Formats: sequence, structure tokens, C-alpha cells
Amino acid sequence: MRLQERYRTVPDPMRSESLAGLAPPCGHGSESLREDGHRLRCGRCGSFFDRTFVGRDFVYDASYPADRSHFDPEVGAMKVRSLERWLHSANVDPRGRVVCEVGFGGGHCLRWLAERAAHVFGIEAVEANLAHARGLGLSNVQAFDEREPLPRPVELWLFLDSFEHLPDPAEFLRWLVASSAPRARVLLVAPEAGSPSERRLGALWPHRLPDHRFHWSRAGIRELLRVHGFGCRGEFTPTKSVSGAMLAAHLAHRFPVLRPLSGAGAWLRRLRFDFNVGEMGLVFEREA
Repeated sequence: MRLQERYRTVPDPMRSESLAGLAPPCGHGSESLREDGHRLRCGRCGSFFDRTFVGRDFVYDASYPADRSHFDPEVGAMKVRSLERWLHSANVDPRGRVVCEVGFGGGHCLRWLAERAAHVFGIEAVEANLAHARGLGLSNVQAFDEREPLPRPVELWLFLDSFEHLPDPAEFLRWLVASSAPRARVLLVAPEAGSPSERRLGALWPHRLPDHRFHWSRAGIRELLRVHGFGCRGEFTPTKSVSGAMLAAHLAHRFPVLRPLSGAGAWLRRLRFDFNVGEMGLVFEREA
């Protein structure tokens, strides 16, 4: 089943008769779900479905990277800057390792990694992103739904704002385990269910997007990785580097009424911000 088909088969939780069949990816079963405003929250780990988006179709097509400026060199440079900071904070060094980035977007970070790692692989769901990465000279990239067994065991996996997009994390992690080196590590950045900003902002939390249907708590994601043989070895705060233009584009995407901001002048592009709004950074290591 292709990725788009998986997203279209999610039941609509606004209809009470479908709740029994809505199994949360954290693995705790539909009986653990509790209504909490716009959330269907797991009573055991605190992760939640966003009721607004979970029953809607979502298509990862060419508009996805276009709306998020994935191919913009300036955006790519800011993403690389953020990745460098995260690797330093997490005490993770990609040099000399076999690395795989899952959901690499425009491929800017993947190209940066290719200049340092022993070997890189990339997994993507958007055909336009795959084509752009190949245009950057990255050949070891493959589609999410057509992933093949990797020819070399991966020593470092990167999920940079991508884990929350996986329609079936348990299935993907089984493939990840089969493709991992004995002491493989996972560096993961994702919005955190239950973070201070998520609790305080509620429905205005900026990570509430149509492609973010399930939000992971720190406890939920640690438990899921543990079940698949990866223990948590560290945590860090994934502060992001963004420009004013990136921030305006993100706000316009989240709140359409602000779209005029996305066309603001050069002064906005020159602004730089370092911030974190409710995202967690975790490092895991495969256990013997």
C-alpha cells in the first residue's frame, strides 16, 4: 500500500462509531484514547491525534516542498546550521559513519552530510524532493514506499522533523532495525505533545498542521523505540535557525489570513532568529 493510500484509510474520529478502530501509533490501543478538546489523547503516554486533521486526506505532492521553500538555498543553509547545532548538542558526529536521513526534504542537509560521512542514504515520500536531491548529486536516495534493503548497515539515522509524518512507525522501525549496524544511533527531532507551548497555546500551537496528524509525547516515543531495541541515551533542545522570510512563510501556511506576510520585502529576509516552539530532541542507541 502506498503512502497516500495509507493516509486516506484513516477513520474519521469525529464520528463516534469509528473511534474503536482508531489505533494510536504509540501502540496503546484505541481504548486508551481520551477526548481532550481538539485532541484524542492517549491516556497512557500522552501522545495524541489531532481531531481536526486525522480524518482528512493529505497528499504529499509537488506543492508540499513548494509551499515550504524546500529548494531555496537560503532555507537550506539555515537547516544545515540547525543540524550542526543539534549534532554538537547531542554529541553525535557523522564523520566516518554510514548515515541515513529519513524525510530529507530539499536534500540540503543530506548533501552536507555526504561531504562528511563515509556513506549516506536518503528516504523520501515526495517525488519532487527525490528529483531535487538527485540534481544536487545525491544518488543514494529512494522513495518511502519503495525502500529497498540498504547495501550497508546504517550507523546513524536522522529524523529531522519527519518521524511525526510516518503513517506506520512500527512497520518502518522493523525495516530500520533490519538495516541497522549493531550499535546504530538515532537522532530525532519532533514536535512534543505535552510540551509547555503545546499546553499553553492549545489550538494555536504552530505544529497543528494537516500533515501532523499524530503528535508524540516524549514518553511515547521513548517507549516505541525501546520496544524496537533502541534505548534513549540523551536529550537536547533543538533550537532552530530561521530567517524572517522563513518565519513569515510558516505563519502564512499555518494561518492563511497572514499570507500577505510571505511577500514582504528584503528587510524581512535579513532578519535571523534562533528559537524552539515545543520541539524535542532525543538520541537513541541500539542495545546489544
